[in-house]
Amino acid sequence: MDEEASIILGDAIAFCQRDGQDARLINMLGQSRAISLTEDTLTIEAPSRFAIAQLKKHQPTIEAYLEEIAFAPIALDIVAPQGAATESAAATAPATAPAASPAVPASAGNVPTIEHQHSDVSRETIAPLPTAAATSTNVPVTHMPIAHDAAAGADSGIAIKNTLSADDFRRMMNQMKGGAPTKSTQAATPASPIPAPTVPAEQNTDGAPLAANSKFTFENFVYGPENSHAYRSALKFAALADERGTCTSLFIYGKSGLGKTHLLLAIKNELAEKSPEIKVKYANSQAYLDDLMTEFDRQKKSNAPIMQAYHGVDVLIIDDIQNIIGKRASVDYFFQLMDEFIRNNKKVVIAADRAPKDLSMDERLTSRFNAGMLCLVAEPSYEMKYKILQRYYENTIVAAPEVGDDSLLAAYGGDGGHLTDEHFKHMAEVSGTNIRELESFCERCAGEAGDREREGGELTFDDIDAIASQYFDTSAKKINVQTVQSVIEEQYGVTHEELIGPRRNANIAKARHIAIYLAIEMCEMTTTAVGAEFGNRNHSTVSTSYKKVQKMIQEDRAVTEDLKSLRDKITLRS
Repeated sequence: MDEEASIILGDAIAFCQRDGQDARLINMLGQSRAISLTEDTLTIEAPSRFAIAQLKKHQPTIEAYLEEIAFAPIALDIVAPQGAATESAAATAPATAPAASPAVPASAGNVPTIEHQHSDVSRETIAPLPTAAATSTNVPVTHMPIAHDAAAGADSGIAIKNTLSADDFRRMMNQMKGGAPTKSTQAATPASPIPAPTVPAEQNTDGAPLAANSKFTFENFVYGPENSHAYRSALKFAALADERGTCTSLFIYGKSGLGKTHLLLAIKNELAEKSPEIKVKYANSQAYLDDLMTEFDRQKKSNAPIMQAYHGVDVLIIDDIQNIIGKRASVDYFFQLMDEFIRNNKKVVIAADRAPKDLSMDERLTSRFNAGMLCLVAEPSYEMKYKILQRYYENTIVAAPEVGDDSLLAAYGGDGGHLTDEHFKHMAEVSGTNIRELESFCERCAGEAGDREREGGELTFDDIDAIASQYFDTSAKKINVQTVQSVIEEQYGVTHEELIGPRRNANIAKARHIAIYLAIEMCEMTTTAVGAEFGNRNHSTVSTSYKKVQKMIQEDRAVTEDLKSLRDKITLRS
C-alpha cells in the first residue's frame, strides 16, 4: 500500500509542475513522504512543522489533483515528521524560564562577525526610474512612478527602488491609455513600499492563478536594470491590450527562474481584474501540449476544429515555448496559431529560455517577434537578490497567517526565526540567481534561525554558507577576477589600489601573489589577461607571482588550508 501511496503522491507533484503551481508547494510535496493510502485518504509525512501549515493552506488544490488522479475523492492527511512531538515537548517545557525565549539581535552590530563580513556595502545601486509628471496626459512607458525605498534598506547601504504603490500603478496605467492623470492619494495615505501579504491563489482550469489574491502581480514584481525593459514592456502590453493593432506581440526570454512566468501571469491577472471583457488564454508548454493531444482525440470523434479554445481568444499567453518547438508533432499547429494571431492583429505574449532567432522557428514568425517587443530578462545582481530575499521574508515568512493556540503549528512552537539586514546581505552574496531557489533558500535560513533561537543561539554566516552549498551549484559558477580581488582585499586588509599598485611591503606583496595565483587557477584567464587586471603587469611578473605561491604551498601546509578557505569564499560569492 505504501508503494501505491508513493505513486499517487508522485503523480500529484507532476500535476503541480504541469500547471505551474507555486515552487514552494512543489518543493514541500517533493520532500514529503507517502505513509499510506486507503480508499478515501492519502497520508503523508511533511518535512517540517512549517511545511505542515503551508501544505494545509494548499490542501484543496492537492485534493483536487488526487481526485483527478484516482477518479474518486481522496482526502489528504498531513502528519508531523517523526520525533517532532518529542522535540516540541522539550522546547516548550521551560516556557516560563527566561532562557526559553532568547533575545534576537535587533541590530546588525549584534550579528556574529566573521573575517569576510563587510563594514560597508559599497556596490553600485540600482538607479531609480524617473517619476511620471503629474500633468502629463500621455506618459511614455519608460517613465514610471515608484514607491519609496523599503525601510529595512534605509540604513543598509543598499538603495533599491523597485515597487509601485497601488495609487501610482493605477495612475500610470490610466496615463498609458491616454486618460487624464489620476490624482494620487499617496500624500494623504503613504503607500507601504512592501505590498501586503498575499494568501494562496485559487486556480483557473488552465492552472494559472486567478487575479484575486494572486502573488503574480505587477505590484509584487521586483525589478531592476536586469529586467526593467521586460517589466515596462509587460506593463505597456497590459495597458494597451484593448487597442487592436497596437503592441500585438511581446516576447520575453531568459534563463529559468528569473521571473518570466511572473510577468506573464501578471498580464493575465491584470486583464482579468481590470478588463474582464478581454478573452485571455494562458497556457504553459505542458498544458498546451496536453490540450493539443486532447483536441486530436476529440477531432476524430466529432470533426471539431483543432484548438478552438486558443483561436477564439483576444490575448494568447504561452510560457516556455522552447518545449513546444522541440516537438515535431505540435510545431506545425503552433506556427499556424501564431501566424493567425499576428495576421489578425490579435495579441500574443510568449516566454522562452532563448531569443526567437535561436529557437529554429519559422523565419516569418522570428521576424514578426523581432519586430515586436523583444525583452531579455537577465540574472539578478547582488542588489536585486538582496531585495528579493528581504521582500520574500517580510511578505511570506514574517507575514504568514497567525495560527490559533490549539493548532498543530502552534504546538510545535513555530518554525521561522529572525533574519537581520546583515543576514540578507550575506545571503545575497552567497546565493545563486534562480529566484525560485532564492525563495526556498530564504525559508531554509529562516527555519535554521528559528532552530538556533530555540536553542539559545542565533544564525551565523557559517550556517548560511552551509545551507547555500545545498542549494546552489557552485561548481558551475563563472568566477570573476574582481570577486577574487575583493575577497583577498578583505582577507589581508588591503585596498584595491594597494593590491594592483606598485607597493611591495610584505603584507601587500603576499596578498597580490595569492590573488594572482587564484585568478589564474579559478578565472580561466591567461597570464596576460590576469596581468591587465593587476595594474597592467606583464606576463613574466604574473608568472613569478604564481610560482612564488606554488613554492609557499610546498613549504607550508597552512598555506594550502588558507587557499582552500579563500576558494570557498570566492566560489560562494560568485
